[in-house]
Amino acid sequence: MVTERRPQPWLTYAVIAVNVLVFGYELANGADLMTGPTPQKMIELGGDFAPLTLDGQWWRLATSMFLHYGVMHIGMNMLCLYQGRIVEIVYGRAGFAALYLASGLIGGVASLGHASNVVSAGASGAVFGVFGAFGAFLLLRRNVLDPIAVRNSARSLAFFIAINLVIGVQSKTIDVSAHVGGLVAGALAGAALLVATSAQSRRGLRALAVAVAAVAVTAAAVAWLPKPASVRHQHDLEDLYHQIDGDGDRQP
Repeated sequence: MVTERRPQPWLTYAVIAVNVLVFGYELANGADLMTGPTPQKMIELGGDFAPLTLDGQWWRLATSMFLHYGVMHIGMNMLCLYQGRIVEIVYGRAGFAALYLASGLIGGVASLGHASNVVSAGASGAVFGVFGAFGAFLLLRRNVLDPIAVRNSARSLAFFIAINLVIGVQSKTIDVSAHVGGLVAGALAGAALLVATSAQSRRGLRALAVAVAAVAVTAAAVAWLPKPASVRHQHDLEDLYHQIDGDGDRQP
């Protein structure tokens, strides 16, 4: 008897592994296990800090997606990402990569627009985007799915999103704007990957289009957001350290 092999979310596992390796690098560079790097050290590692990100260091929107403030921060994010591994199965690896990138970037942009004097880091924007994409799948494919499964999954998804948003609103160190930005971006990216034909041959092109659109929107937002004072020399950066909030870390 031939047993059909079920597809495995290898890219999801790879993303989790990369995040864990980066966290190990943080620890090797002196980060505290529970609280992670100081805001100043997080800047050096690639954290999202508006005065730098909006002054030409746009790459921080990408690097900050793989940095975390302590073991609880990365642990919760990676657990949620693991629970959302079905998204890679339904969208394919290219689609998953595109929506993860789009959600992480747009979540970072939302964080920039919300606060300019905190150092943000974390995969939560991208993770929320994964669940936003799953919501889009349940909505747009509900006619071909088991109604009971759709209803149960929708309830679980709504509970997950609601409880995390409530926790985020009550915490000073959690950037809810990044969560909401990532969630909306993931839902839109997921819808874009599902509309019209779902032919396998078009998946790669759709994923590429979503990724390009996300980068374009990010670039436009970075260009549009008000620029802080230019930071071009090390002594300027050291002066900025004194402008960081007392709660200068932010966990998107």
